[in-house]
Amino acid sequence: GCTVGCADAHAAPCPRAGGAGRPGRATFHPVADVTAEDARGHDGQALGEVLSRLGPDLVTAAVAPPGSLARPLTGVSVNDPLLEVPQGHDQVLLAVGVEPRSAAAAELVERAAAEGYASVLFHVDDDLPSPVGDAARRSGIAVLTAPSDVPWVHLATMLRVGITSPRHDELAGVPLGDLFGFANSLAVQLGGAVTIEDPQSQVLAYSSVKDDVDEPRKETILGRRVPQKYRRILQERGIFRQLHSSDDVVRMDAVPEVRLSRRVAITVRAAGELLGSIWVAETGLPLADTHAGVLREAAQTAALHIMRHRMELRAESTLRTSMMRDLLEGRAADVAAVRLGLDPQASYAVVAFEAAAGGPPVDRLLPVIDLYASTFRRTAPCVDVGPRVYVVLSGDQLAPTEVRRFAADGSRRATSATQAQVHAAVGRPVTSVDRVAASRHDADRVMRVLLRSGGERVVADLDEVGAAANLLEVLDLVRERPHLLDGPLRLLRENEGDRRPPLITTLRAYLDHFGDITAAAASTQVHPNTFRYRLRRACELAGVDLGDPVERLMLWLQLRLLG
Repeated sequence: GCTVGCADAHAAPCPRAGGAGRPGRATFHPVADVTAEDARGHDGQALGEVLSRLGPDLVTAAVAPPGSLARPLTGVSVNDPLLEVPQGHDQVLLAVGVEPRSAAAAELVERAAAEGYASVLFHVDDDLPSPVGDAARRSGIAVLTAPSDVPWVHLATMLRVGITSPRHDELAGVPLGDLFGFANSLAVQLGGAVTIEDPQSQVLAYSSVKDDVDEPRKETILGRRVPQKYRRILQERGIFRQLHSSDDVVRMDAVPEVRLSRRVAITVRAAGELLGSIWVAETGLPLADTHAGVLREAAQTAALHIMRHRMELRAESTLRTSMMRDLLEGRAADVAAVRLGLDPQASYAVVAFEAAAGGPPVDRLLPVIDLYASTFRRTAPCVDVGPRVYVVLSGDQLAPTEVRRFAADGSRRATSATQAQVHAAVGRPVTSVDRVAASRHDADRVMRVLLRSGGERVVADLDEVGAAANLLEVLDLVRERPHLLDGPLRLLRENEGDRRPPLITTLRAYLDHFGDITAAAASTQVHPNTFRYRLRRACELAGVDLGDPVERLMLWLQLRLLG
């Protein structure tokens, strides 16, 4: 009944989930290798078989006493450090909340063996501690390890799918996560053209076929998404409804008027979550007679591939995010630029976007800006840092007018998409990649001014708001020294208390309007004579000499600090 994930449910996915190794981590040396004999279970998927399907870079058998990898698995259980270990007949126990180097780890292994578990899985980034290995050998139970940056929730789901999905010999040779290889292998068995799609009908992978394919498939592959006109046909015929309400094969007759050939499809699910669907189109000849049974088995195997594919995409996204932040902060900028596909010798400019107070969260703003940036320029990576989204523009000759147009259009589109005002701040163009951080700093300074403008400005660069940006930094310095607020202004604040301070308001209006009594009185909505009286009264109470330029300057800075 425990919810998988616990403390690291929001941890970042493994940045090397799809790689062949993990640089910087010690290599595991399992006691026993996963062999064909070990993997042959009797009543279900054997532990060794499941491990071979998941791959050693995800889950490794760090200790495998004789016969332990041949045990057929029945499921996955999650350890709760606050409760006793429940019975777990031939299950994998996830050691959530247990540090492998603690005494509790070895105790957990022995207790799990006594309760009938087939193995215990720990988060380990180095060699497995000896006490845990010794406990496993004494108990005859396998100990599995996975990198600590792979969340428990992913491990639990991958293991459950690996245990429950049957092994299809023709598909077994496809590396986990290779969706294109999986689609090609399935197409050969079925005699049709295969596409694998996500729940939004975006194409994840497709098979390469030599036979003629219909026009809808060509358009789908070229656009990497099922066109809306064909989605409408599927909706009208109830195909989507059948797919989402059933785990069995759904059939669709040809639609000659739009040159849509006959299709069969099946959903792909894991632990109750809809991961996508497999579609098979006829390519001139009828599909193989066994297509329904093959598709049912393939749907379960596809769940492993799609989940691994997701992890690899998340890993790539995590890596790109890390590279972008390095670039914006000036850390190894040349390396980050190369990894992001940017030319280190190009010109650069950073544009920052942020919604006004009360606007949408950054996770809603980021996809909008990312989509716009990718259409504006192919290599225009973006990343969110706090409430702000940054885009790095680059080019051989990056014209300021081009950057300004990008910022204005991006602000307008984001405002329309999110129904909230989105500001755009433009950093000054720089001529080397190691100066990107300076352009980002400029954009941040501009954004401070925009957010305090009350909507008067939406897009700006430092040339337009440089004076205001400089003033904010001066005020930051003054604010760090509270004693600078001492003097006339403090006397006025003590005299007027917490109510609306008309004398302070009068002084500020006088200074803001450069001594123009008529304009200052109008801004405070009082008669000029009343304004003169209040100004004289303020000077008397505070002992202010408005004829002294130094006193005027300090008084004005103090008034600015008060907001």
